[in-house]
Amino acid sequence: MNTLCLFKVTVKGFCGKQYKTVYVISDSLDDAYQTYRNFLDNQDYGFDYERELKEIELVAKFYKNAESDCEMLFISNKVSKRFI
Repeated sequence: MNTLCLFKVTVKGFCGKQYKTVYVISDSLDDAYQTYRNFLDNQDYGFDYERELKEIELVAKFYKNAESDCEMLFISNKVSKRFI
């Protein structure tokens, strides 16, 4: 089974909350943050300290069962019910 995850990535800075929190699909926590950090670095948004990781949360896991070719979505218990 291949696993991808949906992560909510929050960085320390940015006024008006623009670019502060984003959602990234990745296979690991480290890669999710690094993907977003690379975007911020390439666009030269904010200062270095504003681009530092504040928090990362697992929102959902996506599975594809090789046997049945069925796609499944599992949502973390930590996700608020208002998002479901």
